[in-house]
Amino acid sequence: MKKTIIALTLLLGTPLAAQKVEVGLFLGQQQYPSPHADVAPGSTLQMNLDSKTVFAARLGFTLADLGPASFQLTLGAQPEAKSTVKASLGGSPSVDVGEFKENHLSVGAMFNFKAVLAVGAGVEFRSEKLSGTFSGTSDSTTYNRAWARLNAGYAIPSPGVKPFIGVEVAFPLTTTGNTLALTASNADALKAMAPKSQFGIYAGLRF
Repeated sequence: MKKTIIALTLLLGTPLAAQKVEVGLFLGQQQYPSPHADVAPGSTLQMNLDSKTVFAARLGFTLADLGPASFQLTLGAQPEAKSTVKASLGGSPSVDVGEFKENHLSVGAMFNFKAVLAVGAGVEFRSEKLSGTFSGTSDSTTYNRAWARLNAGYAIPSPGVKPFIGVEVAFPLTTTGNTLALTASNADALKAMAPKSQFGIYAGLRF
């Protein structure tokens, strides 16, 4: 029995020990759409959100080494980002009407191609928590959607731990659309304000 337990431990532990682990941090700009609604013939309510600097932490596990490429599973989290919402009606000056908040948890898959300049491409499923406060009224919803991730960078050659740094861009594969109907729900309005893109620096360590 003891030998069986030792054998199972070695069998299960070997793949885990062989896995390459990546700990990374994204830091960059998050952009938002500009939704609008026709409130009357010839009168449009236009909303704009300020771009914000955000950061997200990621943990990656290399599941398969395919020679010039590798397949990686990723887990990520982005803390809450807040953006001021400004609105204008019929071309009038914009005024602050509220605050929009967003954070997310994610799971994804990446193909990383090995070269002097390493390139990665993949898809990340994000569960985005969206909330807003407008004229003293608050509401929230969850937006589950896939994002595409593309990055390119350089890993510093070194034994053991390898630091890396590069650039990354990400954008959602699904959007609600910028045009809101007057009968739109609060959830639809929040989803129309959800982030439309990110770009910045991605850096970390590989073990």
